[in-house]
Amino acid sequence: MSLIARALTDEQIEYRDRAASFVEEVVEPRAEEIEASDEFPRDVMEAAGDRGLLGILLPEEYGGEGADFVSYCAAIEEIASASGAVAESIQGHTFAALPIAAHGTTAQKKAYLEAMARGESIGSMLLTEPDAGSSPSELSTTATLDDGHYRITGEKSFGTNAGVADVHLVVARKRPAPESGHGVSVFLVPGPDNAAGFGFDRAEFMGMRGHVTGDSTFSDVEIPESALLGEIGQGFRIAMGTIDRARTGLGAIGTGIATAAFEDAVAYAGDRTQGGQAVGEYQAVQVLIAEMDTKLDAARHLVYQSAFAIADDEADTRLSSKAKYAASEVAEYVTRNAIQVHGGSGYRKDKPLERYHRDAKILSIIGGTTEIQKTTIAKQALDL
Repeated sequence: MSLIARALTDEQIEYRDRAASFVEEVVEPRAEEIEASDEFPRDVMEAAGDRGLLGILLPEEYGGEGADFVSYCAAIEEIASASGAVAESIQGHTFAALPIAAHGTTAQKKAYLEAMARGESIGSMLLTEPDAGSSPSELSTTATLDDGHYRITGEKSFGTNAGVADVHLVVARKRPAPESGHGVSVFLVPGPDNAAGFGFDRAEFMGMRGHVTGDSTFSDVEIPESALLGEIGQGFRIAMGTIDRARTGLGAIGTGIATAAFEDAVAYAGDRTQGGQAVGEYQAVQVLIAEMDTKLDAARHLVYQSAFAIADDEADTRLSSKAKYAASEVAEYVTRNAIQVHGGSGYRKDKPLERYHRDAKILSIIGGTTEIQKTTIAKQALDL
């Protein structure tokens, strides 16, 4: 029994098993269709809500499960083993709901959280801008207070579930500017169909097909003054307040994808014969299997070490950066070498391996690039 298996509680195992049933009954039958159509799988999201998988981290009083972060990672890792796109859509939704749970008024929590936990309402966080990245000092999107309403104007890039979400958490600079501070705040904005002036141009990417993101434009979008989340000036703190959990969750998605690829490689190496013996009996293949197995095990332990720390209210940015860095690297390494073990058949479109490999690449970019994770780890190790 592994160290992770020994550490998991019955409740955490129950969420992992619940996710495994969801994968078998819902995700696996739809995974290739989602890949082929590139359409947002709203039906799958609703099915996840029906099983309590969208509200794992949300308070019970607002329709959530009130479970810990290890339970979330165990579930999202399981889902990612079948579809990175579904896992990332759930991740983006979860990390849009969490700021509402943490900073919303009672009215906002009642208005949004129960529907988000059920999958009836999808969430998206919009922070990054075309010319500013995620730097609060350079954000140019504004929210102008005008006679009891805010008018949102500006552009946002990326943002999981952007455009298809029912509520977008838009980080914008309040105008008129406050007497002190930058005024960067978070505003709750409905989807394009319910917000005049909200435009969305979906982008196409090499992987995570079915996961929706792109460019959002706001042209004098009017929202009520009550749509402010938290207080004026708290925007960046709210948006980044879940960063350790988000990075660790992305790590779990990485190990989930890598696990699926590794298991496929092991099965193929045992079943496929070449030259009168199983492919796995060749030393070159054994080397690849050993490297994949060891690197994946090490990354999973970092992910769960970070998850347990978060569950114990001891979140550690250095540790979450290690988890994301190691897991995103191992996802690329294992998916690439699983294809290598399969040879030409691994490169075929009718096999899931090439999908795993394309899906894995984004994990070294979103949530802070691998280079940012390395810098964060090094600065904390050096006490800089």
